[in-house]
Amino acid sequence: MVAALRSLLPDTIVGRAVAILLLALALSHLLSMAWYRSYLSQQADLADERVVAERIAAVKQAVMALPSGERESAAHSLSGRGLTAHWSAIPLVEEAFILDDRLDTLVRRLHQLVPGIDDNGLRVAYAAEGYGADHVLLVSTKLSDGSWINARATALSTFDRQDRHFIVPTTLMSLAILTVSVYLVRVCTAEFRNIARAARRLGVDVTAPPLPVHGPEEVREAAAAFNEMQGRIRTLVTDRTQMLAAISHDLRSPITAIRLRAEFIEEGEERDRILTQLDEMEAMISATLSFLKDDGRREETRVVDVGALLGTICDDMADAGRPVRFEGMTGAAMRCRPIALKRALTNLIENAVKYGGSAAVSLAKLPDHLAVSIDDNGPGIPEDEMETVFNPFYRLEASRNRGTGGFGLGLTVARSVIKGHGGNLVLENRPAGGLRVTVILPRV
Repeated sequence: MVAALRSLLPDTIVGRAVAILLLALALSHLLSMAWYRSYLSQQADLADERVVAERIAAVKQAVMALPSGERESAAHSLSGRGLTAHWSAIPLVEEAFILDDRLDTLVRRLHQLVPGIDDNGLRVAYAAEGYGADHVLLVSTKLSDGSWINARATALSTFDRQDRHFIVPTTLMSLAILTVSVYLVRVCTAEFRNIARAARRLGVDVTAPPLPVHGPEEVREAAAAFNEMQGRIRTLVTDRTQMLAAISHDLRSPITAIRLRAEFIEEGEERDRILTQLDEMEAMISATLSFLKDDGRREETRVVDVGALLGTICDDMADAGRPVRFEGMTGAAMRCRPIALKRALTNLIENAVKYGGSAAVSLAKLPDHLAVSIDDNGPGIPEDEMETVFNPFYRLEASRNRGTGGFGLGLTVARSVIKGHGGNLVLENRPAGGLRVTVILPRV
């Protein structure tokens, strides 16, 4: 039951706050209307009884002044507007009725208007069930000659007189309260949207400025905790980068010493193998230092035409005799770090040529992002290796060995740069064969 009720609530804080507010306003509106209508109905009924008493007193005085033959027609002519009066030899109300507020008001008013009337000469009651119950008042008042004036008075409905005048102002008041409340709720929850945007920005740039600490106490506490977390992450990333860069740099000294010692070894297969391995180690360290330098550097951003950038990369490779072609359009702008993005796209296209034989590059402009597709004609990548290939220094031995490629940093660098721009990099094997690399980039 609770789960079903929760499923009916909106998914946002603003929506839930508005729903709760609407429910509270509706309940208070209905309760207020019920109480107010009951009160006004009671007051209106009492006022009706006073009017009925005055009309009955007027009928009685008029009838008493006429001879017997004219009394019934006179009573009939004085009827109307919810009151029917008749002159009769017997009373309409046989027994006295237990008085309530309405009947008591009627009796007291008749005593005021007809001096000398006694309780035996005045009988009031409600109509029997089936005649309208308490909406019909029956009155029998005795004349001096023993005859009776019998009157039937229909109580007026209070709906038209009260409800329309009550519903309009209360509805306007509720709408005003709701409008102001929705505005205030949106103002208060705007701080949470700022925290959400800052969290998404942190995934792109750990050096982003801290979140302003203002607003209600809970929001200030959340913003302060977020800034503290961001500072720790930034320190962790900086320390890691500096440590790895220092280790890689310090490894150059022993490699240089070993190289000098290897130079004194007599020429032969063993000496060549040692020097080759030293060259590979030095190249790996250079690649690592380059990766760490790019990871820690903050290049200034500017708006770039991604289509023109891809066209330049592909044209340069095609001019160098590589099987690369580009299909796309210009005018696909985004804010980026141009050098870093160009290096990432170049790595991906070079991988397609190196390991897949060719590269077919295309650019699609979608409503909220840009999609760059790079297709090759190679063997593809096993499904269980799709995520592993992004690990630093990881290579698929079947095709990406030291004789044909680098050190397994190309995809790592590319995905790091693309994610740093708020995008994503996806690998998938094409049904027709080959690998497709899809780069998702945000639009301006």
